[in-house]
Amino acid sequence: MRLPHALLKGIMLSLSTLLLSACLSSGGGGGGSATPGPEEPAPPSIQPLVYLGAAAIGVSDLDASVALYTDGMGMREISRITRDNRIEVTLESADKRGSYVTLMSFTDNIGRIYNQNPGKLVFYARDAVAFAQAFANAGGTVTVPPQPQPAFGNVVVGFGRDLDNNLIEMVGDSAATASYFGAMGIGVSNLEEARDFYVEVIGFEESQFLAIPGQYDEYILTSPVPGSSALVLMNWTNGSQRNYLDNPVKLELRVADPTALAEDIEAAGETVLRQPAPSDEADLLDQIVGYAEDADGTLLEIRQGVRAYLGAAGIGVEDLAEAEFFYTSGLGMQVVERRSRDDRNEVVLESADARGSLLVLMEFTDVPAPNTRQNYGKLVFYVNDPAAFAQGIVTGGGIVTVAPVVQPPFNLVIGFGRDPDNNLIEFVGIPGTADSYLSAFGIGVSNLEASKDFYVEQLGFKVDQYLSIPGLYNEYILTGQGGSALVLMRWLDGYGYNYRDKPVKLEMRSMSPEGFAEAVETGGGEITQAPAPSTEADREGDTVGYGADLDGTVLEILRAPWTL
Repeated sequence: MRLPHALLKGIMLSLSTLLLSACLSSGGGGGGSATPGPEEPAPPSIQPLVYLGAAAIGVSDLDASVALYTDGMGMREISRITRDNRIEVTLESADKRGSYVTLMSFTDNIGRIYNQNPGKLVFYARDAVAFAQAFANAGGTVTVPPQPQPAFGNVVVGFGRDLDNNLIEMVGDSAATASYFGAMGIGVSNLEEARDFYVEVIGFEESQFLAIPGQYDEYILTSPVPGSSALVLMNWTNGSQRNYLDNPVKLELRVADPTALAEDIEAAGETVLRQPAPSDEADLLDQIVGYAEDADGTLLEIRQGVRAYLGAAGIGVEDLAEAEFFYTSGLGMQVVERRSRDDRNEVVLESADARGSLLVLMEFTDVPAPNTRQNYGKLVFYVNDPAAFAQGIVTGGGIVTVAPVVQPPFNLVIGFGRDPDNNLIEFVGIPGTADSYLSAFGIGVSNLEASKDFYVEQLGFKVDQYLSIPGLYNEYILTGQGGSALVLMRWLDGYGYNYRDKPVKLEMRSMSPEGFAEAVETGGGEITQAPAPSTEADREGDTVGYGADLDGTVLEILRAPWTL
């Protein structure tokens, strides 16, 4: 994964020695250096896929820090749990982007120094000046007000300190809706050894090296798994004494194979404090948790990662040729693959704009075949020209049930139709769309809240929006790390819907098919075929598994391409 352009620009702005000198003048002192790591770490076995799930910092006053990060920085609290020696409050950015930030309040009465952390937290904001003002109003200290930097395209950058003296970098980003957490910096005593550990052992990718004259050198590391914040390794070169050892900082690492990562850490000569195993902590009961340390004593919490997205959405069709004609000639999609499975033939389609998830048309060959007209979900297309798209529905053999008109609550042109198999088609005019693409796929569910918890709490999707359509349905719009959105729909019109036997499948691509399958079972779903290498000719050796959600919707579990 490449570092976002705005992130690169923001970090490049740190080259301004004047700004850095001003903002760093309040940095904590104190000596201390870590014991160097081994000169020649043993090579790891097979490197597990990893991303930064959360960046955690110790705080001296939990309530005050929560207020600063929520009221002053736009974050929202998503969980508050009690651990064996601390209380943790986890926060999500306003834009629901990047890794989480966790504030840790320790309860074990061990003295800790909170104001000497030699790292930083980097936030990106659509309006950096307003972000800094809100930060100051909530009790933070702005050391350098955000201002345009002519040498770097007039990108706005500023600096501040939170209540425990953590360095906060604020960068203007016009692509942000409000703000998001873009990077976590940790101080390291030996930059090259730390880089080797986090890249060659942990599995991050080196994105860039920067030398900030007279201040610090840093490596910017990113994950091959999209959606997380960058990790920045920082070593100060300005002659100041920095406390690199045993800071109250934690990196929550989400990995495809926690056990393999722990083995690699030990093989590299670093300390594993606890082998990954089911937790007995009440708030994390049975979740896989392990602990390790880097050479500077930074705590690494090793957790099972299942990050996933909707790779393709499948719908049953009665006549494959007729359905293919509708979606290609009518809606402008393109055939990218034809597949034969044990009980069905499939045609795989890509949207005209080559965006979003793929659509799979499934013609079943077993007897009796499922009722292809019993899908109580929908397909949502974003389109450039709603009127032309409506005409395409008719030309392809479908019907338009609601002509596209401006819908006042959304101020968008929206229309509805049905394909030849009665699947509901919603199409929305979105400026900037080249032609059209599948933006969301909806499935009917019998219990909306339980299904939301299953897909969010267990499978890692995020809630983007909740909508109530009076007299029709309520829905949650969920997003994964790519592909189209997944919409959970519960109908309210009084019709007796059978949500269990719908001819639909979700092709889920995960960083860890094995971990994903475990999460399905933990959440109350079913695994009908454990993920394993396939023997099918067109995907021999690829990991394939099958399961079902709470309503029996088929989940085809595949490995995400990030692992390739």
